[in-house]
Amino acid sequence: MKGFRSIFPLVLAPCLASLALQEAKADPAKAEDETYKMAAHYTQMGYAMAPTNHVGLGGAGTTVRFLIPVSKGLDYVFLAAGDVAARDIDIYVYDEVGTLILDDRRKDPRAGVKFRSAYNGTTEVYLHIARANGLAAYAVMVGRRGSEKQ
Repeated sequence: MKGFRSIFPLVLAPCLASLALQEAKADPAKAEDETYKMAAHYTQMGYAMAPTNHVGLGGAGTTVRFLIPVSKGLDYVFLAAGDVAARDIDIYVYDEVGTLILDDRRKDPRAGVKFRSAYNGTTEVYLHIARANGLAAYAVMVGRRGSEKQ
């Protein structure tokens, strides 16, 4: 046990320093600012925008899944953006039975999709950080407009 204690700082210190440097590069506030810039355009088009509480950090390959309730006849927009470390963010939207409704796979640190819901229920939205330089921050917003059809 004595040998472990003497080597523990030598192994752990560089790992912690590496994580601290990576986290310092990620900027959640910048990701939120970029998402709000995208949302401003849709607000002018009559969408009521709402943060989804989906703000976080991830490296290349990170996938985040969340459910959004939808109502038949309403238009929805899903927007995501990353900070400067995020090189490519993609969004995929699936209906309740797992059918892909639409996606945005452009090579861009921003992604956005919009559609009119043909049903009442939920959509599964996946945010995928396709490329990043180290640890990247992301933020997602959802907008809706229109009147519900029963």
